[in-house]
Amino acid sequence: MSKAVLLLLFLPFLSLSYPRHVKETLRELAPGVFGVFGIYEQVSKKNRGFISNAYFVVTKEGVFVVDALSTYKLGRELLETIRLKTKLPVRYALITHYHTDHFYGVKAFKEAGTLLIAHPWSEEYLASDASEKMYKARLELLGKSLMRGTELLGPHITTSSEMSIKMGGEVFEIKHLCKAHTEGDLVLWMPRRKILFAGDLVFGGRVPFLGSGNSRTWLLCLEKINELSPDILLPGHGEPLYGRENILRQVNWTASYIRDIRTVVRRLYEEGYSVEEVRKRANEEMLKINPEYAQLSVFFEVNPVNAYYVYFEVERELMQEQR
Repeated sequence: MSKAVLLLLFLPFLSLSYPRHVKETLRELAPGVFGVFGIYEQVSKKNRGFISNAYFVVTKEGVFVVDALSTYKLGRELLETIRLKTKLPVRYALITHYHTDHFYGVKAFKEAGTLLIAHPWSEEYLASDASEKMYKARLELLGKSLMRGTELLGPHITTSSEMSIKMGGEVFEIKHLCKAHTEGDLVLWMPRRKILFAGDLVFGGRVPFLGSGNSRTWLLCLEKINELSPDILLPGHGEPLYGRENILRQVNWTASYIRDIRTVVRRLYEEGYSVEEVRKRANEEMLKINPEYAQLSVFFEVNPVNAYYVYFEVERELMQEQR
């Protein structure tokens, strides 16, 4: 990736401001398709946890929402933002994956009578100790005021393969491409308009988090996205992507980062380094491959964490190869 392209990726994030309401970030991305855009950084009181994107499509019969943001309050703000564009009922909300910044606002939509859709992994996650620990950590980080009303709630409907919904002249195809960012990622595809709501499967200008799913099969998901050949790709973080060439570039960039961190970790593992040593060396080794990684948002914080999780993936893979 050229320095000029990388700089263009970063321009929207060089001067961060903190919206007081989700509606301040509202943009129409295509006719009837809207998005709100979180700050490109880690969760903090300053950003109120508003670090991810959410989208909604207004049809003649109602609204389809993608993701619910990271607190009940932000979920309410998203609903208020939708009401600026339409009074039609919010009929469906797809939660692309059960990470805190994408599903903690679901209570607001349940109260509005919205039918929530997610992968079955959401129910497994909610039943785990990890979900409770994460909630407590987020409560400690944001405080009671910002987290007030936030509850860990599951969906009404789950799918682990594919389902289609027709509403107001639009077709919404929900797909599980493979295990990637989490155990249960879903994307939303509008085939007639070739718009893909990709959740956290595609990153540009920021290091993806590799700690909840599987980095090797994530690469397969990215190949399937390229096969869909969308004209518009709307990610869970960052700027909308327009045009097949630009989308292909960003999908391939995500794949390149994943391949690079896997290569680094496997080499260090095979050289006998411990997981903590690999974690400490991860940034240095990745910058040897591509010095431009240093310019990426949260690279120095997230890359060592990714190396930690990929270490155990690589260990399992090598053990399977030896059988």
